[in-house]
Amino acid sequence: MYMHAKFIVPARHVLLIILCAALLCSGCATVSAPVATPAPGLSDVPEATPVPEPDYAALSARVETVFHEAFCIDPNAFTLPDMQYITELMAERDAFLAMQDAIETAARAAFAKAYAAVCGEYASLPAGHVSVSLPGWQELMGLYRVLGTELASALAAHCEAEAGLDAACVSLSVSFAPYDAFVGTSGHTLFSFTTLYAYLNTVYNEDGNEVEYVDEPLPEEYLATLSDPLPGRRIKDGWFGPRSQSTRKHTGTDIRAAADEPILSCTDGCVLSIGTGELAGNYVVILDDFGYEYHYYHMIRVTDFLAEGDRVAAGDVIGNVGNTGNSDANHLHLAIVTPEKAYINPYPVLLAVRELAKDSH
Repeated sequence: MYMHAKFIVPARHVLLIILCAALLCSGCATVSAPVATPAPGLSDVPEATPVPEPDYAALSARVETVFHEAFCIDPNAFTLPDMQYITELMAERDAFLAMQDAIETAARAAFAKAYAAVCGEYASLPAGHVSVSLPGWQELMGLYRVLGTELASALAAHCEAEAGLDAACVSLSVSFAPYDAFVGTSGHTLFSFTTLYAYLNTVYNEDGNEVEYVDEPLPEEYLATLSDPLPGRRIKDGWFGPRSQSTRKHTGTDIRAAADEPILSCTDGCVLSIGTGELAGNYVVILDDFGYEYHYYHMIRVTDFLAEGDRVAAGDVIGNVGNTGNSDANHLHLAIVTPEKAYINPYPVLLAVRELAKDSH
């Protein structure tokens, strides 16, 4: 008789066997993918507060205001000895170049203060840049002649500054008013400035060296508008001749005539100046409609039948021949100043005018 052994399986083992059987019966195990936790959305991130656009116009105005408050030129740079002759003036040319340096230095220092003033008002201040347009040494000489030591304060008063401010740059353009803001638009002060300024522009180049004059004929259409100031009188070609102990050149043409002979206007135009000068004697200056100035010197008396601002026509009497100022005989000194403020030789101009008048008869 065979005896069968009886195995008793614990309950926990029974559960394990059932689980294994179920897995085997299914053929393979299915593993579920883990459920991803969604990332936080953009809506969950606080929005950045937009940085307000700077008020560039207000900041630019601030730069200009602080610049003008700070701009000051040292008057010691504008103190020079008395100078009677052009040659003495030209000997001091380096001093006028130093004036240019003093003006630029003062402008840059004032801009540095203006730039610093807006630093606290503009969190990310860009680079700063200043450009300075300086008066030429010729203009400074002419202005110094009429203003003397007051020139430094006059330049500060007539300084113009325009600021520009954006995300790229804080910029400032510095310039100075035209010379007529300093000397006026008529009268003796303007006359004194113009005669020297035009002389410097005619006789010297930018480096301060004397140049050889090259005559450039005026257009015939313009010449046809001109009249002879002293018809039939002898014209002397004395252009660039030595004057005043060879301290200056002659920048006009002399016409000999009897004392008190009427002088006729060469052009239609406006009376710019009437007065008396040490060299010119009694003079009248007419500005024509094309921008040329006609200077008539050494008149016998100050013209009292015209006033500055009056309108004259070519051929009108504007004065009378005399021997005043730096003169040793009765004659008219005629000078012509271009719109660019340089002298031209009147001698060929008058010859052409007489030739045109001859051809028209």
